[in-house]
Amino acid sequence: MCHEVSVLFSEISGYGSLTKDLESQEVADLLHEYFESMVEAVYKYKERCKNQIEIACVGNSLIAVFGSPQPLENHAWLALQTAIEMRQKLEEVNRRRREANKPAIEIGMGINSDTAIGAQIASKRPLEFSAIGEGVNLGFRLEGVSRQYGCDIVLGENTYHYCADRIWARELDTIRIRDNHHPISIYQFLGLNSEPIPDDRKQLIEHYDKGRELYLNRKFAIAMGEFATVLEIDSNDKAAAFHLKRCQRLLREPPKEPWDGAWTLVEN
Repeated sequence: MCHEVSVLFSEISGYGSLTKDLESQEVADLLHEYFESMVEAVYKYKERCKNQIEIACVGNSLIAVFGSPQPLENHAWLALQTAIEMRQKLEEVNRRRREANKPAIEIGMGINSDTAIGAQIASKRPLEFSAIGEGVNLGFRLEGVSRQYGCDIVLGENTYHYCADRIWARELDTIRIRDNHHPISIYQFLGLNSEPIPDDRKQLIEHYDKGRELYLNRKFAIAMGEFATVLEIDSNDKAAAFHLKRCQRLLREPPKEPWDGAWTLVEN
């Protein structure tokens, strides 16, 4: 059976550094504390949607598929709501960790919506349902993208379009995961549009969007000025710093035609 799903991947950022000096039991305690809160966030919606949301925890990663095994209306919106809930739960976890003089946990999340195939995977245990498809794999890639662009929630273009009228977001980039992969737009989730966004954040988005427009029109020198302004507003904006360095490189080595502005990511 083939239908649309939304896939949410999350993973602890810098997990190796976070746990390298911990004893095995301390690592187990950290993961228990983390997953207990994250799974609770997913189950807030899973309990309402019987046989429509699947969840798995592997290593320090959490995977949730919305619309599996049975189709689910508003799968993209529910996936995003879950990510927001996970963000809030993580703030609570980190508040407790700070009180205990423990380092904070940071995570990256990627959400992608696409058509997937429902398949029964044979094993020695009872057959398990699995959603399979390129869109599912892309959800996993977007979690890695979140770290490169310094964002905690990155949306694929389908997910963004499903949720666009309810959220604040900015188009981060147009990317290729591999050389032969068609380019896709990716977006940073900034907040719900039912909540006000600070004026400086609006200015940041405006300058970033203008920089992107100039960049795509090969006006790299002028685009650099827009990205520099973004960094004046927020010196920690990795996406702007990424584009600034990219423009510098493209001024030295102009792109050959045809050029669509998409950036092929080097996967970590």
